[in-house]
Amino acid sequence: MNSVISCKGLEKRYGAKRALKGIDLEVETGSIVALLGTNGAGKTTLIRTLLGLIPKSRGEIRVLGEEPYKFGAQLRQRIGYVSEEQGLYGWMSVREIIRFCQSLYPVWDQELIAKYLERFKISPKTKIETLSKGQQVKLALLLALAPKPELLILDEPMSGLDPFAQHEFLQVIMKEIRQEGRTIFFSTHNLADAMTVAKQVAIVYDGRIQAFGSISEVCSKVVKLRGTPAPDQPLTGGFAGGVLLAEEPDSTTWLVPAQGLAEIAASSELADSAAEPATLEEAFLFFCAGREEA
Repeated sequence: MNSVISCKGLEKRYGAKRALKGIDLEVETGSIVALLGTNGAGKTTLIRTLLGLIPKSRGEIRVLGEEPYKFGAQLRQRIGYVSEEQGLYGWMSVREIIRFCQSLYPVWDQELIAKYLERFKISPKTKIETLSKGQQVKLALLLALAPKPELLILDEPMSGLDPFAQHEFLQVIMKEIRQEGRTIFFSTHNLADAMTVAKQVAIVYDGRIQAFGSISEVCSKVVKLRGTPAPDQPLTGGFAGGVLLAEEPDSTTWLVPAQGLAEIAASSELADSAAEPATLEEAFLFFCAGREEA
């Protein structure tokens, strides 16, 4: 299967600062991938590089088979994009922004626009500047979907939305995009969104992809280990590569790499121990905590 997004050793520098430190990523056609990471991890820089808004500093990058920074107008028409800041012209009416955007694309699904404007109770006569944030985000999504893009890139589009607006946004994605087999690459802080929509997740931290795969695959890389230190060997330093999750009077819980579980569990430092599968939230904490800067 062909890769819609392909990055190999991708780096981005701003002067002496390395925002991306060697991203390796392959997103196949029809995938729905959630990009997870803390603030400053490199999510927005990666997305801006994928869109060709900023040039790479080093490495290889291909989106729909082409290098993004050299996109021609025709290739840009194959990509839909919605960001946290919509950038819609507030002085335009909804009808005017639809007509303006329609003039830029050879393909336009006006039936989809009309259907969801009615569902979202957005009048075509309304000035964009009078719409709520939730309505503006929904409108931006419709404008991104109407040209029937092969790839949809979303950068924290639901940030700041109330739960009902988030639900409606996700419903559009799940119904309109999943049915047509488009590729979706979206960043989010909300792990519940990732679990609802995504087929795969990529966890980025410190400018690198720390883990990538299906949710079950990513979670399988981490184990939650609860144990009691042996009386004569108090455990003060934790485990190499492990992350402290919780301390209780009679036990301590760590997140540890699954590949090192046997060695850790056999450690004489533990009087007893019990291992449990990690949740996505716990895997996220493991991959984004205690990592060394490089």
